[in-house]
Amino acid sequence: MEFTYENLLEWFEGYFNDVKIKQGDLESVSYLKKYFSEDFELLMYTSRTSPPAKTMSRDALLMSFVHPGLQEEIDPKHYVIDIKQKIVAVQFEIRFFDKSSGKEWNPIQASAHYHLIFEGNKGIKIKKIQYWTENLPEDVFEYWAKYREEALSKHAINYINTRPG
Repeated sequence: MEFTYENLLEWFEGYFNDVKIKQGDLESVSYLKKYFSEDFELLMYTSRTSPPAKTMSRDALLMSFVHPGLQEEIDPKHYVIDIKQKIVAVQFEIRFFDKSSGKEWNPIQASAHYHLIFEGNKGIKIKKIQYWTENLPEDVFEYWAKYREEALSKHAINYINTRPG
């Protein structure tokens, strides 16, 4: 795939659509790894531990997508695409919903710089994300942790029970 404005815009629309659909459940999150290089790095400048920036690997980012029951909707509003540097800046709005209780948080604003590479027949990959966001309400992280713990515990028990003893 050639690095053109149109191709990158289409690729990012597919990426954000897949993140919306595939995040949450442990079984579907692994599908998202196709978007990231193996040596991927996320610099989160406004995490709860900032400053300094919190750095995450591809695996850590994928694990952050595991939160079944907590719906995260990312709605891109503006793209700035720099073909020469292979960087796409995106300003977006994020909404969180708790599926079981119906609780909904106010949307927050965020932006990210996506540094891209081309990996031959694997196509475009995100090598690095520099990410900024408004602070999330503390209880969003409580829901996030609860749902991740439940999902990982269920997966661990299934794994243990399917192995010979």
